[in-house]
Amino acid sequence: MILALWLGIALLVLFFVRMELRISGPFTLQPIQNADVRPEVGGTIEEVFVDEGDSVRAGGLIARLSDRDNRTALLRTEADIAQMQAQLSLLQAGPRPEDIELARLGVTRAEERHTFAEKNLERDTQLLQEQLISRKDYETSKQAVVESESDLAEAKNRLQVLLAGSRSEEIEAAKAGIARLETQRRYIEEQLDHTKVTSPAAGVVVTPSRELKELIGKVVKEGDLIAKVHELKTVELETPVSEKDIADVKLGQKVALKVRAYPEQTFYGTVTSIGTAVQSGATTQTTASGTSTFPAPGAASTSARTVLVTTRIANENRLLKPGMTGMVKIFCGDRSILDLVTRRLARTIKVEFWSWW
Repeated sequence: MILALWLGIALLVLFFVRMELRISGPFTLQPIQNADVRPEVGGTIEEVFVDEGDSVRAGGLIARLSDRDNRTALLRTEADIAQMQAQLSLLQAGPRPEDIELARLGVTRAEERHTFAEKNLERDTQLLQEQLISRKDYETSKQAVVESESDLAEAKNRLQVLLAGSRSEEIEAAKAGIARLETQRRYIEEQLDHTKVTSPAAGVVVTPSRELKELIGKVVKEGDLIAKVHELKTVELETPVSEKDIADVKLGQKVALKVRAYPEQTFYGTVTSIGTAVQSGATTQTTASGTSTFPAPGAASTSARTVLVTTRIANENRLLKPGMTGMVKIFCGDRSILDLVTRRLARTIKVEFWSWW
């Protein structure tokens, strides 16, 4: 009679008492976003503006490369642009009246000098025939005529150029020269901007202070890694769950974890992602208490096929840091004790025994 009573109580407990199914195991803690800080151009690092643990915004200044050569090139290019613009203004404005008048006066004076030189040559030719001057004096007069004729031609050509005004080809060539220099200036300004190395994302600088200090004076190439920035306000943990348990894991389920650094504190989050592929890894084992656990590293396991489950944890105080280890529990809802005890056996019967028939 007593035995029957105890059996009845046991059956009632098995069928009607419910307990939480918990799947637990180790986890990998990582930042929700991991940004690498890399320069867009090569050069020598002159300044580093952050230290380990500093918070930075997206686009925040991390370091600065030497920009002396680029600044010198920019000043030179701007001077060339100013010179070309002045030249273009002169070409577009055309000759000034006073310049034309001065050129006319130059032609008049050149004509007078040429007329004077021709008269001297005519006189010296007569004197040479009468042997009153030397041959050398005659040649000097002859050379003066040649020179005055050349000066006259040059003065007339200068006047003609002024009267004709600027050619359209010259104006277009000047404009093209300015456009080329403007393109060169924009390129130099872009290079100057690239000497400012910025963070691609908001977060916390996790590169050790010693490494950051050693960057000053270092020559880096385009794309070299100089610092790491992690988003630590929210962190992610990845847990490999056995394919035998993954059916019990749902998006939005509550998750609790403890890290070895803070054993007295429990952190909470929710399941945000369930992997779409099965992979090799640690597996869960079900216990009679209703908890599925992962075996310790090196322990024997009946299966090595897992699905990766991702959880997000709020980390406003930044206690959780990438690389920390500990244990996690995924709360999968209430089950009857009978279900908790027999769930693995039932799965074996439904799958393995089914294949026999």
